[in-house]
Amino acid sequence: MKKIILGLSLLTLISSCKFKNYKYRIEGNVMVNDTLYPAIWYTDTISFDNDTAYYYNSDSSEVRIYPPFTIQKNTK
Repeated sequence: MKKIILGLSLLTLISSCKFKNYKYRIEGNVMVNDTLYPAIWYTDTISFDNDTAYYYNSDSSEVRIYPPFTIQKNTK
């Protein structure tokens, strides 16, 4: 019985969460300690500086995304 109540509580908690739908999904790579790793960024605003995409986080820090990258616009 405890498992059923716990399961229902978790299901209620998960289904009540609101997820933010971001406007852009960007896939590219990030360099960490001389190693290239795949990365995905989500943002509502994006700007360009020649071939580099960038946006600002909520703490005002700038994120620069260097090519190659792909940008998908969320249509929802």
